Amino acid sequence: MRVLLTVHQFFPDHNTGTEVLTLQVASELSARGHEVRIITGYPLKSAPAEGRRFDRYCYQGLHVDRYFHHEGAPVGGQPNIAELEYDNHLVENWLRGLLSEWPPDVVHFFHLKNLSVSAIDVYREHGLPMVLTPTDFWLVCPTTQLLLPDGSLCRGPDRRGVNCLRHAIENTQTAYLRRVFALMPDSLLAGAIRACSTVVTGDVAPFSWVRALSQRGDFIRQRVSLLDQMFVPTRFMGHLFEANGLTAKQVTHSRFGIDLDGFRRGAVRRGTEPRLRIGFIGSLARWKGAHVLVDAVRRLPPAIDVDVQIFGDPGVYPDYANGLVERAAGDARIRFCGSFPNSRIGEVLSTFDVFVVPSLWYENTPLVIYSSQAAGCPVLASDLGGMSEVIREGLDGLLFPPGDSTALAAHLERLWHDRDLVAVLADNAPSPKSIAVYVDELTIAYEELVDRHAVAGP
Repeated sequence: MRVLLTVHQFFPDHNTGTEVLTLQVASELSARGHEVRIITGYPLKSAPAEGRRFDRYCYQGLHVDRYFHHEGAPVGGQPNIAELEYDNHLVENWLRGLLSEWPPDVVHFFHLKNLSVSAIDVYREHGLPMVLTPTDFWLVCPTTQLLLPDGSLCRGPDRRGVNCLRHAIENTQTAYLRRVFALMPDSLLAGAIRACSTVVTGDVAPFSWVRALSQRGDFIRQRVSLLDQMFVPTRFMGHLFEANGLTAKQVTHSRFGIDLDGFRRGAVRRGTEPRLRIGFIGSLARWKGAHVLVDAVRRLPPAIDVDVQIFGDPGVYPDYANGLVERAAGDARIRFCGSFPNSRIGEVLSTFDVFVVPSLWYENTPLVIYSSQAAGCPVLASDLGGMSEVIREGLDGLLFPPGDSTALAAHLERLWHDRDLVAVLADNAPSPKSIAVYVDELTIAYEELVDRHAVAGP
């Protein structure tokens, strides 16, 4: 079977959870004899020359086609930058060319950011089976995290799209314009959105920008409804998508699988030394909440002997990473350890007694939680969305209110005093789904859809 996978960015330069999941699925499919190709984007800091938008390469034996994306520049005769985010005609034409060169049997979207949702139109034209595994909330929220500028959580666009417009203005406009719009009532902004959506304004900014933002939700909902199947990794995500009108022809709850090679359970020590080993692995970005862990450790009395290892690339968000170091204020208990290849994750997790996931957004079951469970390492996580769905409070992990460093500090101090509890939580850590079982589920779905489309005809 020929399987085409799409992802917003990919190895070797991008290696967070979605990319890891895509790579592992692709590798497992390939090992089983399926032909696999990957289509991906590459976010650039400056616009490339028009003739250098695309390339292809091989990664671990996998064929990858890549589109170089820069969100601040128009492409392919489309001046409306906001529209390009979800409806990119240049990418559509490129995908049609790739399709004529290598027609797949099934298309699996893991992410469409940097490529655009209009990719669904291309494969629908040819009657191909299409499935989607959303790994975050980009289909609902242009910023992906469903976080408002003040850090509060959002459940999606309101009926008139006013909250999205306010958010976009806060992120993109000058301080003066932000103050002006902050004084405008919602009813006035709703009227402005209607006017920009109905009045013929051509491509005149800022009208076209507001129009594109207001039309984003309907455009994406229509395309998602064309998909044969959506695999939601958490019930929380399924409910949130449904509340925002994002439903495929079939929606299936299926937790992610991970590569279980290299994991060793039983590394947690039962009170053999006073020091409690605490770990964090993730992007050093504010929404991942590493500062919450730093603040919690700073709240612990000096006599509480902990070794905190924070793993993450400081070069991605350097301002935040530098702020973390300053926040630690020379506390010798906190170490910043940089990044490591994903192949070492089992080895790294085996050095922790507990693992902390202090995210400030809903997340969607970070793969690292499953990895921690595979290593038999108890997880302390924010009580949000998909995280709380896979951690059994008091049985194999502990939860705390998002952003609450005091509550997290109390958990850490409790575990420092009670190593038997650490061991019990570790022993109860469930074994996550393997990538082999996960791909078993996917291939069954692929084969059923291919057969169904063959019977239905073009």
